[in-house]
Amino acid sequence: MNWKYAKTLFIFVFLIINIMLAVMYVNKINKSYINDAEGNNEVNFRQEEISIPKELPDVRGLKVQLVTGRSKDFTNYAKSKDEVKTEDDGKIAQGNISPPISVSNDQVTSLKMYMKKNIYKGEDYQLFSTDDNEETFEQTFNGLPIMNNDKAMLKFKINDDEEASSYRQTALHELSTSKGENNEAQHVISARNAIEALYFNRYLKRNDAVTNIRLGYYSVVRETNVQVLQASWEIKVNHAGSTKTKTYYVEATSKNPKIIVR
Repeated sequence: MNWKYAKTLFIFVFLIINIMLAVMYVNKINKSYINDAEGNNEVNFRQEEISIPKELPDVRGLKVQLVTGRSKDFTNYAKSKDEVKTEDDGKIAQGNISPPISVSNDQVTSLKMYMKKNIYKGEDYQLFSTDDNEETFEQTFNGLPIMNNDKAMLKFKINDDEEASSYRQTALHELSTSKGENNEAQHVISARNAIEALYFNRYLKRNDAVTNIRLGYYSVVRETNVQVLQASWEIKVNHAGSTKTKTYYVEATSKNPKIIVR
């Protein structure tokens, strides 16, 4: 046997094995760095002991723009409706429902039918809240609610017989995307990103609970007649040690969103 040749072969094989082990080790280290980096971009709410909804709205692919609108003057509209009167210089329409509409079995369907036939752009409103004395609907634009806005709301009064007997309506009209070079359609950030924005800005802390999140339009400019509406995430939070729910509006089209506290 040629021991010199065998020794050279053994050294060569040994070097190859060492190189392979080194490559595998480097790949493993790089992979761990990538996983750590990906993990650092997402808050572990369970570890932070912060509760968030299990099912979050899916807005993948959705684009939005700033919207402008004006308060509707119902004066002329009321003149053609015997049951409708106006208040606040025509900005509020007040109507009587005769005969009253029973809402004891299905509050939404019966009122929706009435709204479509008898109320100004009634099909553009969606249910927001309900209690024993009142049903509240919010005006919408492109399917999204105009949130927390007393100029775009429809409220039905419910009597003791569980009947809708009257309503008060406000509306924004001439709703359209704002004109301007800086109002291009932009992608909406995810619901989770919006919640994380609260966390990174220290509005959300240990033992807090996010109870509800929804996407809509929130008024960032409210002049006498004109409003500018911005797509926003409305996030409701129960803070640890407090019995009150706080509402936050998170800009929905920025990676570093502005946050409004209500």
